[in-house]
Amino acid sequence: MNTTIVPILPFLMSGDPSLEALPDHLAEVASLGIGTVELGVPHSDPIADGPVLQAAAHRAIGRGTTLVKIFDKINTIKNIPDVVLFSYFNPLLRMGAEGLLQHLRESPVKALLVVDLPDSEEPDFEAALREGGYPLVPLLAPTTTGSRVRRLLEARPDPGPGACFARRFAYVVARLGVTGTGGETPLAPVARRVAALQGITGRPLAVGFGLSDPGALEAVRAMGATPVVGSALVQALHEGQGLGTFLRPRIGQ
Repeated sequence: MNTTIVPILPFLMSGDPSLEALPDHLAEVASLGIGTVELGVPHSDPIADGPVLQAAAHRAIGRGTTLVKIFDKINTIKNIPDVVLFSYFNPLLRMGAEGLLQHLRESPVKALLVVDLPDSEEPDFEAALREGGYPLVPLLAPTTTGSRVRRLLEARPDPGPGACFARRFAYVVARLGVTGTGGETPLAPVARRVAALQGITGRPLAVGFGLSDPGALEAVRAMGATPVVGSALVQALHEGQGLGTFLRPRIGQ
């Protein structure tokens, strides 16, 4: 497996349009040759999410979606992509590190992206996950300085080329603000940012926030990074569009 770049990293909100649809969606992602997927845990106060993902999270919660039910659903599926569990910290904290590890060991989850957990805030919790084989993905904001980037990448290290993409990549936040707002993200600053980060680290980079147009996704791939598609895909599924119909034109060559 190429652990340096994958053509696209789709984001799905667990429980929206329904938890029952999740196995089919994950299987379809795999059938498209996409090896990794972000799977969101709905949260009632998603501070980093824009209106599309907020609405999707609230719909999912209204349908009774919980972290335990998500694990119960994905643990029954075979031949699905590697999963990066995208969550806020509170649902994980309520489960506890040991309970979470028990669920993770039976699941296709390879890593976690916890958007509101700085690297030094819960060191014991994070260390337990890392020692159990479940690293946390480092988040690199546009305002993160070079010295801070180095500290983050040291705190959440790259396990190396023998590991899968999900366990290696760093998430590059393409712009300030929340997801899914403000139209397409300007790409020139993103290209400069990616180039600067590639001068610091050789680990894979995924770029997200404000990307959905096929041309923009191709431009990110040309930078040597993986584009993330979240809000646009979640909205398309909510409106009844097929997952494959949405993703095929955006996968690239």
